[in-house]
Amino acid sequence: MGAGSDHHEPMNSFATKLTKKALKEGKIIIATSKDEIQCFYMDCPLSAAIVLPLKALNKTVGSLKLYYTDSNKLDKVEKELADGLSKLFSTQLELAEAELQRKLVKDAEIKALQAQMHPHFLFNSLNIISSLIRTDADQARKLLIHLSTFFRNNLQGARQTLVTLEKELEHIEAYLTIEQTRFPSKFNVEFQIEPHLKTVQIPPFTLQPLVENSIRHAFSKEKKLLVTVQAYEFNNDMILITEDNGKGISPELLNTIGNEKIQSKEGTGTALWNIKKRIEEIYGEKEYFQIKSDLNTGTKVSIRIPLTQEVMEG
Repeated sequence: MGAGSDHHEPMNSFATKLTKKALKEGKIIIATSKDEIQCFYMDCPLSAAIVLPLKALNKTVGSLKLYYTDSNKLDKVEKELADGLSKLFSTQLELAEAELQRKLVKDAEIKALQAQMHPHFLFNSLNIISSLIRTDADQARKLLIHLSTFFRNNLQGARQTLVTLEKELEHIEAYLTIEQTRFPSKFNVEFQIEPHLKTVQIPPFTLQPLVENSIRHAFSKEKKLLVTVQAYEFNNDMILITEDNGKGISPELLNTIGNEKIQSKEGTGTALWNIKKRIEEIYGEKEYFQIKSDLNTGTKVSIRIPLTQEVMEG
């Protein structure tokens, strides 16, 4: 901004050799004449300059340039001000880099969790398919396709931050087809999905582990298990709900689950913790993920995903 801004433009190619030198040497460069600035523009009004390297993690990543039309104004106070500003900006850049690295590490942890697959599920599925090959070859073929879809989605999800809701539902369908063959007539799953939301991007493994948790851990001897999966729009958000009428979660466990990893024989804690942490990392709001449960009544998990303007208009 100011004098010379018509050709000394931010983020453009270097206008002066002065800037190149500061970036190359990583130290403050001071020019007290037009010749030292070495601007290519014939009528440049600038006659003095301070060029300071901006650093992050001991690397020069940019420059801060203060130009003057009168070299007499380039006094000790101006030099100290420029030095202070460069240190302030460099600190901010380092903080931003540290935050980025923290998120990358967290993302790596999440990807590792996402990539985990249940070996028992794979082996049980293969056993079912093996037994069906002789008695019902068509059904065995269909199950093999669903098993392939399930694990392909697992691998793809481990490499992606977001997938469409439709892709996540496909993952659930593949899982359910196999489980319903293993446990016929033991559970029903109902889907209540507003069609226009199927293109909304959500973190992978958001709903499928919740449905799996219900089927694996919510069985009650008193009644047939019913799991409902909902997706609807409310106040510019997409609300995702998985709800079952199973045995529920004890109040003691409910206070812990989703807030930390839980090592137990049932293994219900890690999936919920994983989902909650991903929601918080991506959307930054703890209230976007909620669990409600009553013993012998059931469990309800609600997730809120902010909708973009494009989705709402579409």
